[in-house]
Amino acid sequence: MIAPDPETEARRLARLRTLSVLDTAPEPLFDGLAQAAAAALGTPIAAVNLIDADRQWTKAGVGVEVGASRPRSEALCAHAILGDAVLEVSDARRDPRFADNPMVSCPGGIRFYAGAPITLDDGSRLGALCAVDRQPRTLNTSQRELLQSLARVASEALQLRLDSLEREVLLERTGRLAQVGGWSLDLSGNVLRWSPQTFRLHDLPVGAAPSLEQALAFYPAEARQRLVQAIERARREGGDWDLELPLVTATGRKLWVRAMGRVEYLDDGQPHRLVGAIQDISIRRQVTTALETSERRFRQMFQYSPGLICTHDHEGVLLSVNPAAARALGYSVGELLGRPLSDFMPESRRPAFRDYLLRIITTGSDSGVMELLAKDGRHLMWQYHNVLDDEADEPYILGHAQDITERFEMEQQLREWSVHDALTGCYNRRYLAELEAGPSRRWGCITVDLDHFKQVNDTYGHQRGDEVLQEMAHFLKSHVRAGDAVVRLGGDEFLMLLRDADDEVTAEAMLRIDQDRATAPIGFTLGAANFGGEVSLDEGLAEADRRLYAQRALDRGG
Repeated sequence: MIAPDPETEARRLARLRTLSVLDTAPEPLFDGLAQAAAAALGTPIAAVNLIDADRQWTKAGVGVEVGASRPRSEALCAHAILGDAVLEVSDARRDPRFADNPMVSCPGGIRFYAGAPITLDDGSRLGALCAVDRQPRTLNTSQRELLQSLARVASEALQLRLDSLEREVLLERTGRLAQVGGWSLDLSGNVLRWSPQTFRLHDLPVGAAPSLEQALAFYPAEARQRLVQAIERARREGGDWDLELPLVTATGRKLWVRAMGRVEYLDDGQPHRLVGAIQDISIRRQVTTALETSERRFRQMFQYSPGLICTHDHEGVLLSVNPAAARALGYSVGELLGRPLSDFMPESRRPAFRDYLLRIITTGSDSGVMELLAKDGRHLMWQYHNVLDDEADEPYILGHAQDITERFEMEQQLREWSVHDALTGCYNRRYLAELEAGPSRRWGCITVDLDHFKQVNDTYGHQRGDEVLQEMAHFLKSHVRAGDAVVRLGGDEFLMLLRDADDEVTAEAMLRIDQDRATAPIGFTLGAANFGGEVSLDEGLAEADRRLYAQRALDRGG
């Protein structure tokens, strides 16, 4: 076996000693982990083994003796703790590391072994959760990941135990530095003794301690009753007490104190005295109360706010959603949680959502508008301002939004009205201004001028003239593709814009329109040109007009 690094091994053993977990009674959590490993992997043997300096000790197991020790030199788990990954041995008889191991070479010995290390936060590997079989076999990926997951649960349980022990040591040291008040009560004569700090805490001069009744009187009636009951229970049943209680000092100051104590016994088992400590925790209590109040207010705001509030992780998966947001989307809160927010977006919006996630993780905040799909298919527009909380154990994004769907639709409608001609439904000149301000692309440009339109107005009236314009708009729209546009420039002039059209496409469109002249409500003259790239919209229109007037002059000359 490869020898562990001495420094790493010394730290590992120190952690194991601090935990005081070796040679302890069985615990349901570790028993359950061993049982889960055996059931999930289908092995007759599974165990939680801890590796001491010279032995392996079994904390929990299935198919093995719990609490048993085995020489470390024979322990396969001693090999598992040398790395972070699962140690898997398909057939130990064929593995030179283990073929001579008594646990392998004996009749009915180990053939298959898989062990996942149990690791503390500082990297100390204390042991392994292992699965064993007397037949050769191999784990699949899911089984290997499950064994690692169960080992992580064992690791977290031991880490919590270690954290608790370290906190207790820290509390004891802090108490000495903070001069926590001490006291004792001799039960034979009810003689109470206080430390100087206890006098100061009660706003009393240091001197003779008060009687037990006087000491208890500093506590309000309900708190005094709780303390007396705790003391009597400790005297009757043994053990100690640790209470947080209100206290009113000799000068009327209202405090919260931590009152702790225990019973000490004589050799014959009779209670001899009570000893304990008292600590002013008023500030901590105020902070705790303030935090609880703040959390309660936040929960109420989250629950009842008409605004749309949610949290999601760095991949966009929803962690929490307030009822208002769920109602707006037409889902229950349960239907939303655990799903990516992108599931509720049109497909075309999802690339932009990925860009949003990158921005907010990089910059810490982001604002804008998101388009979401309600359960009934409605498109909703949410104006959001989201921030990243990266101080939590698991960073998350807190999102707040307002539903601006109605405002957005009204703005869209106003825009549509602003760029469309009210009479014909065609685009107007304002649309051309937007087009010119937008991204550059190539357009085919066909100008249309109605022949003798003034005579229609003069002869049949303006109502008939309007009808002719509407019919002409319909005629021109029937000759353009999706993405093309028909624009009424004013009066009896129209413009057809052909998206991404070269000279050939524009010429073909001109030919189709010319061939269908008979179906038009009035005669017309055409002119065409292309613009885009180095040719501006104004230049394209001017060239199309020039050709139109040239064609009209030619027609009149003929």
